[in-house]
Formats: sequence, structure tokens, C-alpha cells
Amino acid sequence: VLLHNGLAYVLGYYFARINRLPEKDVRAISMETGIQNSGLGLILIFNYFYGLGGMAVLAAWWGVWDIISGFLLSSYWSYRKVDETLEIQG
Repeated sequence: VLLHNGLAYVLGYYFARINRLPEKDVRAISMETGIQNSGLGLILIFNYFYGLGGMAVLAAWWGVWDIISGFLLSSYWSYRKVDETLEIQG
């Protein structure tokens, strides 16, 4: 869970950087890529796997970790301000 989540943040960030997006968009894409939908995972577990306990615990842990990692990343970025100058893209 931790490796997958961290890798998703990093890949989202660098993929957006490769496409030369502004820093605010890069951060948004990184956050959206890193945070997964735990609620959807729980619905799938209960509908298709008959609520297996281990799978439900994994999805619940994933949701908690998404909150923690998202908070940590956004806290880090709040101290690294984005340059507000206008960028002209051609």
C-alpha cells in the first residue's frame, strides 16, 4: 500500500512535469494520481467478494493511509510556494 501510493504520487508528478504543465497543475495531478478511491474498493469487496474480512481491512487501511499521505504531501507543498508569475506558453 505504501509503495503503491508513493509511486503513484511520484509518477503523477513527473508525468505532468514532462508535459510542461504549470506547477499548480503538476501538484494537482500528482495528488489526484496518488489518492485512490477506497469507498469504491469497499463496495466492490462487499458486492463481489462477499465482504471478506482481510480484503475489507486492506481497503480500510488504504483509505486511512490516503488521508495521512495526502495531508503530509499538502503540508510539505504549503511550505514550498508556487511562483505566481505569468507563464506564456507557445
